[in-house]
Amino acid sequence: MVDGCGLGFMKKMALAIKSKLICANLHPVINYRIGQIRPLKRFGMMNITKIFILFLLCALSSKTVLAHIEKVYSLEGTVGNREIIMEIRNVEGYYNGRYCFRNEKETIYMQVEFDSLSFTLNSLRYNQETRKQEPFDEIVITEDSLNNWHGIQKTTDGKIHKVFLRPIKVVHSEPHAIKNQDVKNSLSPYNYSLLRDIKYKSTSTQKFKKGIKIEWLTETKSNVKLFRFVGGLPDTTMVKINNYLESFFINDILNGYNYADYETEIDIFFVSPYILSMAKSIKSNVGNTKVTGSVTYLTLDLKSLKTINIEDLLWLGEGKAPRNGSREYFKYRSEVFEKKIEKYVNETYSKEINNSKCSYVNDKTFRFPDFYLTKKGIVLMLNHYKLSDDCKKQTWAVLRFKDFDDKWNAAYFNKK
Repeated sequence: MVDGCGLGFMKKMALAIKSKLICANLHPVINYRIGQIRPLKRFGMMNITKIFILFLLCALSSKTVLAHIEKVYSLEGTVGNREIIMEIRNVEGYYNGRYCFRNEKETIYMQVEFDSLSFTLNSLRYNQETRKQEPFDEIVITEDSLNNWHGIQKTTDGKIHKVFLRPIKVVHSEPHAIKNQDVKNSLSPYNYSLLRDIKYKSTSTQKFKKGIKIEWLTETKSNVKLFRFVGGLPDTTMVKINNYLESFFINDILNGYNYADYETEIDIFFVSPYILSMAKSIKSNVGNTKVTGSVTYLTLDLKSLKTINIEDLLWLGEGKAPRNGSREYFKYRSEVFEKKIEKYVNETYSKEINNSKCSYVNDKTFRFPDFYLTKKGIVLMLNHYKLSDDCKKQTWAVLRFKDFDDKWNAAYFNKK
């Protein structure tokens, strides 16, 4: 790799602009850490256009670091006798990186320095006492003419290992643990290589009505829990559902590799041949306590694999339900839905409201609740911003099947 312009090129450019300045003097100094460009000299009255053209041609004439700006290096290879996957990013001059050993998957973040020839990569780990990320093992690598990288790793205990890395090649025809082609197409080269050989451990099976059966799984390295359908539906249907679930859980697996305390909890509330209703809670450690950070509610049409809204299940208006997100939809929610639901909840659950420490007097509380489906009806998870977290977790506000006889969508509920 050459940093700067070749002498022959410099002479031609010097003649072309009829200047005694040589290309080396025009070549800017680049701070590779912060992406700033600063000329070495002032150029007086020289035409700025010629300066820019000269700088651009100098940069393009050689394989300098300018070619790497806004670039992502996705690499795999070996450190000693261990397989490794690595990613280095340059975002406007700021370098950052991560890697993992293939058999462990756990992400190790890196402090990255680049001197136009070599990367110096310091592995980082969190120090509980100082509460800071501190460097430990160091890797120094240099690129060859074939875009492979060679170097060494120096460990904190004084050991030295040879490093060889090559660009990751994504070949969709090769065997891969991820079966959903859309998911595979969306993965970065790093994640594609990372997930190539993931493994699941079967922990139990669970049966539902109509012979439907699911299998509970744990991904072996992230310990993320998930499930798939294994019985009670046509095989082709289960393949499509399981592909959807794979896309639903894939980020949890990746987050499990990235964060040591990442944990998910899955609750399945309702399953029929037509509907799946569930919640996924993400938990993490705060001090010595495991705290729920977020909850995702999913009610899914198992035929179309489209998410189901409340209006798809229960329609309280006149005529046909509007398209979700349309102007008519928001008008219905504010003028019809929230008023009827607020009246129903206050009349049906007056005892629960009176005994609660929460205030539900704001009508907007009932406009856009999260929800899930159970055998009793739709459970509303009231989520207005004025409600405390504890108030949002109540589960007594149920739109019961028996109280809305002719309002339920027959396409889902007359097939019981």
